[in-house]
Amino acid sequence: MFLNDAATIFAASFIYMHILLSTAYFPPIAWMGIFVNQPSVLIDLWETYPKQSYRNRCRIATSLGVLDLNLPVKKPNGNQTKSKDILIDYQQKWQQLHWKSIKTAYESAPYFLYYQDDIEEIVFTNHSHLHLLNETAILRISKLLGFENPVYYTADFIKPLTHHSDFRFSIHPKSPQFIPTPKYYQTFDEKTGFLGNLSVLDLLFHLGPEAAIYLSKLKMDI
Repeated sequence: MFLNDAATIFAASFIYMHILLSTAYFPPIAWMGIFVNQPSVLIDLWETYPKQSYRNRCRIATSLGVLDLNLPVKKPNGNQTKSKDILIDYQQKWQQLHWKSIKTAYESAPYFLYYQDDIEEIVFTNHSHLHLLNETAILRISKLLGFENPVYYTADFIKPLTHHSDFRFSIHPKSPQFIPTPKYYQTFDEKTGFLGNLSVLDLLFHLGPEAAIYLSKLKMDI
């Protein structure tokens, strides 16, 4: 639900009963597995926006290996900008580039034709803020897979927690993959080998409806 929605969680003491995630652009499979499998997930938009994370980046599989799609953003308050205030930079033609890259990577995947219109619509629908685009993508993909999990946000920044419910900073492109993503068929696996924990788009285009079963079976020590 949107940031100012009445359903936003306000009680900070309630945090310890929830899983914490960052916002994410076409999230990696590990992120999506947590989101659909946990009954109480909060997304923190009050953090100071960090660089080089999944917040504005997704990873797809190409014939040459992993390709990072980085969404250009603007920081109204410089390096002190909160994630909730991050704007999307439309001066750069990233939408055309991202869609072309996604189409080239997955047009031979079994379910690309089935889902391409939904994903293309997400990419080309303009949103002022990064978190609004991310929320739209998360909810649309969840619905396509039969999940009805709502998106809830924290009401303020929560200091990093030492217990195992805080995944805001551990699910990161440069961090070791601590939630295993079992092998499944990928178009270019004979060339590249299996590439784990890519964007949920990879799972969607290759497994179709079975992606829901895959996500539901992820074993997470939470």
